[in-house]
Amino acid sequence: MPLNTAGSPWNPRMSKHPASTRGASTSSENGTTVRSQLLWAALFPLVFFGMLTMLVTSTAFYELTLKNAMDRSTAEVELMADVVKAQMQVSPDPDSTSLFHALQSIKHNTQSRLYLLDVQGNMIQQSEETPDTLDLAAVQSNLIAGYTSPTSRLLDATIAGEKNLVSIAKLPESSTYILLSEPWSEILSPTIYYQLIFIGLWILAIAFSLGMLSLSISRIIRPIAVLVENATGAVPGSIFHPVPQHGPKEIRALTNEFNQMVIRLAEQQRSLRQYAHKALLSQEEERQRLSHELHDGTLQDMIGLVQRVELCRNDLDTNPAYAKQRLDDLHDLLNKTIEDIRRMSIALRPPVLEDFGLPIALEALCKDLQQEKPDLVINYSVLGDNQRLQSDLELAVYRVVQEALTNIRKHVKDVSLVLVELEFGENEVKAVITNDGAVFSNYDVNQFVQSGHLGLAGMYERARLFGGSLTITTDAANNTVVSIQMPYLQ
Repeated sequence: MPLNTAGSPWNPRMSKHPASTRGASTSSENGTTVRSQLLWAALFPLVFFGMLTMLVTSTAFYELTLKNAMDRSTAEVELMADVVKAQMQVSPDPDSTSLFHALQSIKHNTQSRLYLLDVQGNMIQQSEETPDTLDLAAVQSNLIAGYTSPTSRLLDATIAGEKNLVSIAKLPESSTYILLSEPWSEILSPTIYYQLIFIGLWILAIAFSLGMLSLSISRIIRPIAVLVENATGAVPGSIFHPVPQHGPKEIRALTNEFNQMVIRLAEQQRSLRQYAHKALLSQEEERQRLSHELHDGTLQDMIGLVQRVELCRNDLDTNPAYAKQRLDDLHDLLNKTIEDIRRMSIALRPPVLEDFGLPIALEALCKDLQQEKPDLVINYSVLGDNQRLQSDLELAVYRVVQEALTNIRKHVKDVSLVLVELEFGENEVKAVITNDGAVFSNYDVNQFVQSGHLGLAGMYERARLFGGSLTITTDAANNTVVSIQMPYLQ
């Protein structure tokens, strides 16, 4: 929708600082900012899923490293068994020294140990001179007992309880076993480097995600901060400059609605000022009219009364019959003056409303219209439980119905039927005035004010001041329907 800013009064400073984030920064005075809340909300799931991913990855590294190490160690110990068997065939009765050198020659790294064991699990020879820490009982129960083929297992195979990858193979055509023992920590140590790299990448990914999220939040809160600044600095009476529309689609829609709202408020302000101005003029005209009526009517009648009293006093002695006639004329003039004063009093504040309530007062309005237009059919009805309302609420409903009937009397020439319905609901009072005359082509209160229809505009304002609503519509039978709803005052 294009923005119509012509003549829209509002604050001229509203769009001078489109990049300001004052609203976002100062919101911390009453609590955390939107940025911090969103960043914290994003940090927890990122850390949780990151740690979960690290756990799964570490487990996968562990299992993959174990499988590869077991396959490698099994193949190596099987090959070592063939080599040791071949060396033993060269020297059919090898001593411990030759066995030691044989094991030393085939050992592939300094951290591993080689052992020759008999079928009971007793050590024949080992590849190191240092004291042995191998738990032979664990080897016997887990590897030698039930041996079928070369295999590898991760065992607590040392006296200190450290995990070792232990591989065993039987020498061909022999009851001797060769056992390869490697510390599991040494096998696993190369993977720690890759795990540390993964942790570093994970931390960088979290930092990058939070940075991108912070930039995205800035694109969102910057236009909101501009709206907050403009809304805070909005001062009726100045010129409104539309706020530039930036950011995501939803923020642009919010900014557009804000611009439209301010323009509508400005138009309402302008209409209210026009209404107040014309209402003031109308009030002055009403005072002038009352002054003329009092001067030209009531005051002249009173002057005439004084003059006739003087004439009557002069005729009392000379011509009593003529004096009696003058007294009769004086009586008629007094009655007319009293009636004029009563009519003006009723127009200013109807006593029937205060004495008998809203239903009787509206019925009196209908009777007055019926007396003025005898050919007009007027049906009046009251629905719900009749009750007395607050005096100002009754007066507001009375004035709206009075203005509606006045408009019918003055402006609707071809009307033949008028329906007036008063309904007391559970939480509100409702009045509906229907006529079959000419319909309205426009129901905009602003247009009513601009075109000088202060009565209709006043009807809208009375309903609005009491928290109610007034509608002017055309029904299916092409009748004009004026409906007012006002909640009961608490």
